[in-house]
Amino acid sequence: MKIMMDRKAFFLLGFIMFLTMTGYGIVLPTLPFLADDLHLSSVQMSSLIIIWAISQLITAPLWGRLADRIGRKPVLIFGVFGFGIAFLLLIFAQNYWQLVLVRLIGAALSSGAQPAAYSMVADQTEKMHRSKAIAKMGAVNGLGFLCGPAIGGVFSPLGVMVPFIIAGSLALITLPFAWWFIKESAVINDEENRLKEERDTLSLWKSIGMITKTGYWNHYTIILGLSIAASSFFGLLGYFMIAKFDASSLFVSLAFSAQAGMSVIVQFFFLNKIYEYLDEEKICKIGLVIVIVGYGFISFSPYVWAVIFGCTLTGLGQALVRPTTTAMLSKQNEMGQGITMGLQHSMDSLGRILGPLWGGWIFTLFISGPFVTSAIITALLLGITYITTHQQNLQTKKA
Repeated sequence: MKIMMDRKAFFLLGFIMFLTMTGYGIVLPTLPFLADDLHLSSVQMSSLIIIWAISQLITAPLWGRLADRIGRKPVLIFGVFGFGIAFLLLIFAQNYWQLVLVRLIGAALSSGAQPAAYSMVADQTEKMHRSKAIAKMGAVNGLGFLCGPAIGGVFSPLGVMVPFIIAGSLALITLPFAWWFIKESAVINDEENRLKEERDTLSLWKSIGMITKTGYWNHYTIILGLSIAASSFFGLLGYFMIAKFDASSLFVSLAFSAQAGMSVIVQFFFLNKIYEYLDEEKICKIGLVIVIVGYGFISFSPYVWAVIFGCTLTGLGQALVRPTTTAMLSKQNEMGQGITMGLQHSMDSLGRILGPLWGGWIFTLFISGPFVTSAIITALLLGITYITTHQQNLQTKKA
């Protein structure tokens, strides 16, 4: 019996997701320049980012359900293909509504890639080792996202369209690797096969309804809350540093790099060791506390270096919470891995819609507001974690 996903298959899957997320990271800093070329307002520019998240919110569960039905590999390949096409089509957009259409279609076509990839990892890894595998996959995604802006900055002087061409091409060149070297998922024991047959009888709507059940709702709430807090943080951090400290672009870049870099380092090199000493629930609680402290440093920082330190703490905390929560979700047996990961992706997308809207509004009233409220949201998540743990302990004693 396998306890870990085949090393070669895992590295290839990680390589594909790395290139895909690198393409995504390339485009985000470049999209405003395309919007400027088309004379779009800041509201229209923001809507292009929100539209992508809305489309993924709706379609990710559908792709996840399809991955449970027809297999992970076809959904993964189609998602990566859609990702590449989404960015290449941006080259031909000549006005706002064409950009909206391209973003909607691109997000809808590509939203199955990550749920399929995480489902493959969950399918082929024993539960006791799943957190480690998911953490490494999350680190690969984070590393790709971290490298993307730097690559985009190198190529953007060649023309506003060049980063989009590179992003689309990076995704498309991974397709032969996925087709030839990634094997279809196979669940790792007979018990999982039996459960898979039972789960396949659930309709899509019944599967989505499982999101409210014990064992699911608390984990999905953590994913949603973290996404709201983080997207508000990412969207307003640069404005905050400029408004409060008159920070240069170097310090703003350092703050973002500190957050993302710490997250990648922890997931790659330290989580395996941490899992040897602490269980997942304790790691999740510790991570949430660290995130709260990080947002506190940012909110009330007297110096710009305190902001950068706070960003480092949020990266550390999220590196503990996110993969651990995803792994705990994957260990629930009442839904297939595809729909489970698809709904997780949807919660993340919903947070990326709500976070910037909330953060942008409260920033106009109180410049530290987005980070104070991010700390409050995370504190509420910590409270939910303690409550659900207490309830589970009571049920165990009664049993």
